[in-house]
Amino acid sequence: MGSAFVEDPGVEDFLGFDLTALEVDEAYLSLTSDDPRALSLFTRNGDCYGCPLQRRDIKVTAEGANVTLPTAHAWTFVLSESTEEYLPEINGSVCAFTEANLGEFGVYELALENNKCTFSTLKDPVFEYGAMVIALAVYAGLAILCAIATQVYKRGVQSLFKSGVAEATSQVVLHMGESTESAAPSTPVKTAKKPRLKSLDTVRGISIVVMIFVNYGAGRYWFLEHATWNGLQVADLVFPWFLWIMGVCIPMGLQSALRRNTPKKKTLFRIVKRSLKLFLLGIILNSLGGWVYLDRYRIPGVLQRFAICYFVTAGVALALSPKEAPKYQSNVGIALSDILQLFPQWVVHILIVVCHTLITFFLPVPDCPTGYLGPGGVALLQDGEPSPQCIGGAAGEVDRWLLTASHIYQNPTAKGVYSSGAFDPEGVLGSLTSIFQVFLGVQAGMVLQCHKTHRGRMVRWLLWSAVLGAIGAGLCGASMNDGAIPVNKNLWSLSFVMVTSCFAFFLLAVCYLLVDVWGVWSGAPVFQAGMNSIFLYVGHNVAYNLFPWHYSIGHMNTHLELLAETLWGTTLWVLIGLYLHHKGKFYTV
Repeated sequence: MGSAFVEDPGVEDFLGFDLTALEVDEAYLSLTSDDPRALSLFTRNGDCYGCPLQRRDIKVTAEGANVTLPTAHAWTFVLSESTEEYLPEINGSVCAFTEANLGEFGVYELALENNKCTFSTLKDPVFEYGAMVIALAVYAGLAILCAIATQVYKRGVQSLFKSGVAEATSQVVLHMGESTESAAPSTPVKTAKKPRLKSLDTVRGISIVVMIFVNYGAGRYWFLEHATWNGLQVADLVFPWFLWIMGVCIPMGLQSALRRNTPKKKTLFRIVKRSLKLFLLGIILNSLGGWVYLDRYRIPGVLQRFAICYFVTAGVALALSPKEAPKYQSNVGIALSDILQLFPQWVVHILIVVCHTLITFFLPVPDCPTGYLGPGGVALLQDGEPSPQCIGGAAGEVDRWLLTASHIYQNPTAKGVYSSGAFDPEGVLGSLTSIFQVFLGVQAGMVLQCHKTHRGRMVRWLLWSAVLGAIGAGLCGASMNDGAIPVNKNLWSLSFVMVTSCFAFFLLAVCYLLVDVWGVWSGAPVFQAGMNSIFLYVGHNVAYNLFPWHYSIGHMNTHLELLAETLWGTTLWVLIGLYLHHKGKFYTV
């Protein structure tokens, strides 16, 4: 069974266990004991950092017991006589087993026999990654076929067409008794426009496609979804990349306005107008999925954060950008011109980061430790009871104070694991570090404005990537949970900004090399999606539960079925992006 390439529960019944009743990433645990006492089962999931052992509502007797458990992370199992709700440590327990790794659709046994505790596999798990292998093979095959078809079309059909046109033209010329020189156009040839940097739209397209893939379920692979609290998984990259690439485009827009001698008041009006449109569109999207109750309507959101960050970052850039770029004469000045031009903006944004840091670590939060960065709930027991209200520390308190608890996100990723309270990952305090992330994008965009050689641009982007990565690693201690400022998307921590910006600089450098410098990749099909990213973002949210993007075939409880549905919906939006690009339709806010 463990050798199956695509996961399948296999037999419906195994030793009395109904395997078809399991969901993805679930397994059965059988508990047996020859101890005459009725023991309580305590468990701790590896995803619950700093949590105590929690008692489950199950008694293990001589008759045995069964329990269904998720398999994404390792487990600690303890059998104890204790009747407490939480067990801080395993000392004194009757039976204990740590780092028990369960596999999808497997059956396991925790046995207490003759005072000896053993953990064994009764049925091997399936190979849950077979669906990913198949999907990669299918899309790689499609990419190869498209590349071959494109080359055949270019070299075959187009060459035949051109030769046919040339022959027909020569015949017409000979018939009219005119030379090719007399037929040549007398109008002057227009100067070609400066080519658009396709790598920017390619990075944006990668972000929107991955975002749609994640929002459509990601095949229910846990490492492709958002991290529960601390840590960095695939889904945690796309939102910061979107913000960062928005910053890259700000210097271009302002430079264009300055060249046209657009008054600053008019440019500011456009910034305010765009920010308001983004914010209102985000508020409207928050009403998806149910009836609207204004007394508990969520105010923050993805587009709302876009609006706030764009308004502040673009506004600061407009206010502090000189009308004419200064001319630097020394080699050092020329080499650092992109940084020197932004120096006043650096001062403002560093002050914003300082304010965020001071509020995070020094704002008193009632009944919670000052400077707390954890998820609260069972990760923070006070007087033996969980502290759900402490989730996010100062970040949660600021949102509850400004927006009230009923107007923020009610189901954060930490709730199911830590039993935490309401917390908004797009809250007010995290907007400060998000603004700084957009400004780091502005710095990347200024490299484009100040340095014209491919080598100069790429060297600077890669240097920024290395520096920000080193700072991020230092802040988090190169660990998931033990550093001074862990990488945390929910809090939008400073280390999270540094690490994700490090990847963003590197991704832009790679796409720039492949697409704009070497030209070995056109950026398709994500380039076209990036040019209509706002349309695809809004559209995939609205159509989330609509056919043909979403469907269900009976009880879909394997990664293969769920990944196929996810990729189907994502591919449809990529095709829509290609169609809109082909028709020359581009929707912006």
